[in-house]
Amino acid sequence: MKKFIFCIFLLSVLSEICFSQSKKFEGYDNMAWGTTLEEFKNKNPSAYDQTSEDNRTRNEKLFYKDGTSVTRVYRFFNNKLCWGRTVYMNPSEATLMAVLEKLKDEYGTLYDFNEGNDKDCDYYVLTWYVSSNLTVMLEAKDMYNSYGRISSTLLFITYQNDKTMFKIENYEKQQRMKNLEL
Repeated sequence: MKKFIFCIFLLSVLSEICFSQSKKFEGYDNMAWGTTLEEFKNKNPSAYDQTSEDNRTRNEKLFYKDGTSVTRVYRFFNNKLCWGRTVYMNPSEATLMAVLEKLKDEYGTLYDFNEGNDKDCDYYVLTWYVSSNLTVMLEAKDMYNSYGRISSTLLFITYQNDKTMFKIENYEKQQRMKNLEL
């Protein structure tokens, strides 16, 4: 009997370790993934619609909400929240370091780091894969003017539901296939 109880206990511990979900909140700005657009509008009456024609073809809606030091961007697919971004314009180096430390404290070990440049910017991307429903990315971009000098610095903190982002890609592919001529 003791062996049986011990085996049950051991199996329950192992299943908790192997199959447990992330204990981190999966969403953005205290709204869980799947929050409806209507619920969002009720909680955020100052948010404004920035949906482009491109977004509409992907069945997406984009809303912005300006704060004192940041702008928040909310992306909805099928009228459900799936992506959020916090944007800092020209943050100080101290702000950048504070954001990085806070993300490391909240999400732990960094999983991916990339750096590169485009014709008008240098960028750095740090990624935390928190769970199958949450990826967090920190992007820092130095934007250059026509004289090659830094004209602005942008800092993006992006939260996304990877499962829904995959659905968006599939939806977009299906829409494009409808218009193909062979």
